[in-house]
Amino acid sequence: MNKSAILFIIGCLGICSILKAQENFWDGPKAYLGQTPPGNMPVKFAPQLINDTPYFSMDRCAFSPDGMEFYYCRNNTWFSSKDASIQVYKYDGNKWIGPTTLVRQFYAPSFAPGGDTLYFIGGGKGGVTLIHRDSNGWSGPETYLNRSYGMYDFMPTRSGNMYAASNINGSIRDFTCYDISIMPPVNSGDTTIHTLGKPLNTSGFDGDFFIAPDESYIVVSAKEHPDYECELFISYHKPDGTWTNPKSLGPRINNGLAHRWGEYVTPNNKYLFYSYGHGPQDCAIYWVRFDDLLEDLRHSNFEPYVRDSITKQTARVKQAFSLSVRDDTFYDDDGNSTLSFSAISADDSPLPAWLTFDAKRKILSGIPQQPGTYLIKITATDNAGATAICTFTVTVE
Repeated sequence: MNKSAILFIIGCLGICSILKAQENFWDGPKAYLGQTPPGNMPVKFAPQLINDTPYFSMDRCAFSPDGMEFYYCRNNTWFSSKDASIQVYKYDGNKWIGPTTLVRQFYAPSFAPGGDTLYFIGGGKGGVTLIHRDSNGWSGPETYLNRSYGMYDFMPTRSGNMYAASNINGSIRDFTCYDISIMPPVNSGDTTIHTLGKPLNTSGFDGDFFIAPDESYIVVSAKEHPDYECELFISYHKPDGTWTNPKSLGPRINNGLAHRWGEYVTPNNKYLFYSYGHGPQDCAIYWVRFDDLLEDLRHSNFEPYVRDSITKQTARVKQAFSLSVRDDTFYDDDGNSTLSFSAISADDSPLPAWLTFDAKRKILSGIPQQPGTYLIKITATDNAGATAICTFTVTVE
């Protein structure tokens, strides 16, 4: 064997050794700032290290791909980035060093898959800012994306697709119409952004999420209340490119009304991090074991949902009225064959005397005898007893 071949083999062995060491770091006692990993009950993450009164940790955090750097947002309020900053801890081979300030007035750090670029939002801007890493460290902030609409919780993926919450149909500060959306890779030449639509997005604010680097699942803040109290749900990417109906991460995580956002899953899919609190005074970053939950929920029942609502219907006195419920009105990710149907008045009283519902054929019909407006509720129920409800009016003229 010649000298070049020997040096090549030694180099390969060295690289493999480094990769193995990085892989093992995640499972070693020094990982996660040296904190004791949680089980299936959420606990505060490193409160003695990342909370410094009057500041507190909040929003999305991020570990470097090798687990040896930890980035998080420190702030003294929820609704302004004026005093926010990204703090960083680094493992020097023996101990964690930090925190030190990386950038100011930014939040929601998100690594590019290779780990050499870090994205942020904030800074008094509506777009996305980035910094690059080289042999000299991190560069200064520079604008990456700047659009006429707002972008929030930006995340890139391995495919080059980019995800963000956007209000493309509203003004930058209109938080009532943010949808989780997808953008093609920057080098594709396509600058459009598209909402992921139902069932991920609703008529309210849908802005807080974590997308897996391989786009296999997404964790979202769901059931948003007017003041943004919410719960954490998960949706899985289907082979046809659509997403499953989000399902709750369960009562240990969704244990009553609270603000839950800043979702982040470690690169090994083992732990879920998220911000939790009822106000700035008790806000903190929590973490919980996630890998088993991720797989278990993939195989549990999906609740049906309304994919295409029934519009307002009009009937005429003494003329036959008939409405066939379309097959795409309701959808069940377990298969629409699991659904059975029923119809009553929206106040849970029986249907008006002139109306009947053929549950097998999904047809509502009858001959009204006098004018009036009727609010009708059709319910789809799956084999597990989960339901989806579509309500609509029938006006008799």
